[in-house]
Amino acid sequence: MNAPDNNQKGFLLISSLIILSTMMIIVSFYLDAIMQEVRVFDIIDTSPQTYYLAEAGVHEAIWKLQNDATWKTGFENDPEWSATISRSNTLGSSGSYEVTVQNIALAHAVITATSTVPARDTSAQRVVRASVFKALSPDPIESSSIFTNGDITGVGSAVVVTDGGLYANGDIDLSLFSNWSTPGSASAVDTVDVSFTSNLDATGGIFDSNSPPAPSGILMPSIDFDSSDPTSYKSRADYVYTSNEFKQLLDDFPVTTLTGIVYVTGNVFVKKKTTLTINGTLVTDGSISLGNGFSFDPEPAVLTINNVATTTPSGLLSKKNITVGGFNSQLNVDGLVYAGGTFLVKDGITQNVDASVSGAIIAQDVEVVISWQPVEVQLVQEFVNSTLGEPLFSQILFINHWEEEY
Repeated sequence: MNAPDNNQKGFLLISSLIILSTMMIIVSFYLDAIMQEVRVFDIIDTSPQTYYLAEAGVHEAIWKLQNDATWKTGFENDPEWSATISRSNTLGSSGSYEVTVQNIALAHAVITATSTVPARDTSAQRVVRASVFKALSPDPIESSSIFTNGDITGVGSAVVVTDGGLYANGDIDLSLFSNWSTPGSASAVDTVDVSFTSNLDATGGIFDSNSPPAPSGILMPSIDFDSSDPTSYKSRADYVYTSNEFKQLLDDFPVTTLTGIVYVTGNVFVKKKTTLTINGTLVTDGSISLGNGFSFDPEPAVLTINNVATTTPSGLLSKKNITVGGFNSQLNVDGLVYAGGTFLVKDGITQNVDASVSGAIIAQDVEVVISWQPVEVQLVQEFVNSTLGEPLFSQILFINHWEEEY
């Protein structure tokens, strides 16, 4: 057998080196991919820590707004006030968060909390934002069936006010063939904007920054939801439920009547085929939703609030949002509707949402969207006064919560 010549030896050597190099590249690629997966796993593994750490920053800021005299003064008296918090070594020797609180109006701020937790040779980060608001006025609103600290918005909607007027500390904006009427005035601290397809009939006149006399800002009335004071709604409640307990009650008894002050910790959802009657006041530190969820069942979600006596409170009170409709629902309130966030009525093409309020609506914002069947509102000042009462102080209302970011 002939021995391979030098050319063959060189070719085999070069081929071996190429194969070896290729294998090293492939192995290196897989090792790098594995290390990336390990890093991602570590970041995911620390994700709950970063989220709850950011939430801790938000709640520390809310605590300071309620209890720190310097923070309270700035928050309630300076519309451009801001403050920061910095915490390190919050999870043993690791973990930190930075919190910024920035007023966007008087007693209305955005809280931004950024948390960081080390993860191998990198770090995991989470950002949580919350909007908080505090009602400052202890006095009931007079002459307004609908009052907002922000905006009144109508899109493809009809609202009939039979007594009282409309008042917004922000804008009144009607569009898409909306038709609203009131025997009182329609007043907006900023502007009243009615599209050419819509109509606003205000017998008492329309007033805004462009139509003098321009209204002055009015502080939103305050409510003591759940402080330890004996006058708070939670302290006076005849029934106190958690969100799950109240849900189970309505599941077990789809037709339910309760009398007095009913306080729910968490969200309230009244679904279709449920008829809930409150002879008094339904109060929650969460949101309230009526008939907001798809179902083929023709039976509506019905929520009725009755006033037992003009000297006792009656109404629908939420620290956050109140949503009526989306699907078959009926809301009838003899009392005050109070939302620390948005009061929203939404219907659609089905035209099966009924809403009427004898008392008043007070909210951060009021929106009536694609609701051609008229929402009826009548001012009954006695219901408003007895339900607002005279709280010693108003609490911070957690009106919005941005989803977290990585």
